[in-house]
Amino acid sequence: MGGGLAEIKAVPKGNMSEYRKFCYWIDFQGLKKVRENLGEEGIEPAEEARIPCRVLRTSVEAGYVVPLAWEGFCKRRTSWYLGSEKAGKFLVASNGPLNHSGLGNPILIMNSDFIPDRLPTSSEAAELAQSRSFQRAKPQSWDKPHPLEKDFHQRWFERYQAKEPFDFDEILLGHSANHANFIEPKFFNDINGRKVPYSIADSLHVCSSCLEFFNILGSQWPVKYVVPCIGAVQFAKLPIDHYFKVVTSGEI
Repeated sequence: MGGGLAEIKAVPKGNMSEYRKFCYWIDFQGLKKVRENLGEEGIEPAEEARIPCRVLRTSVEAGYVVPLAWEGFCKRRTSWYLGSEKAGKFLVASNGPLNHSGLGNPILIMNSDFIPDRLPTSSEAAELAQSRSFQRAKPQSWDKPHPLEKDFHQRWFERYQAKEPFDFDEILLGHSANHANFIEPKFFNDINGRKVPYSIADSLHVCSSCLEFFNILGSQWPVKYVVPCIGAVQFAKLPIDHYFKVVTSGEI
């Protein structure tokens, strides 16, 4: 987006080179079983009840997100969960695979060296945000940001993009366009005849990346590349502007 999206470049990521998170959606009974099995291994999974992405920290060996967390700190931005097939379920994230019966295939989030060929122009981003598929899918609260959200984004924006004027409306448009690209991709790589969509902005211009990391959005794509939002940079300690590969459908 002209004047809005910083160029995403490859930068050293230190200990992220071996980063992996195995994620599973389960019901309450499944969570009880997982906790029992982990307990037998001497692992007490951390409960996350406020900010879903925090289970992606490398320091969290195993953790789980309770349904209430999607109405926590990022309430409007994560409200997609409430209207999804994941509503009411728990998300378990672990640094290693969980070989427990009934879990199914995990969502695997791993490091990558992906860099997109190009990012959208402002007009292309606007087209994505206004697409029929996105407008039908977005939650009712999506277009009603709390005033404090502007302060949050402006603080981080000015920290990393001092040379570019802060435009909250443009940032919100970028948030919509980015999610839209995982609903009906216009920006993707074609790998062996298969669409592989990617985040269309840097960390300052995307939001609620947990939706793509955890397959609330984009579950139909076996592979996608996701940039952490600025919230995930702050709360999950993920590197800014870095693409992670998200693999599902047992194709690990």
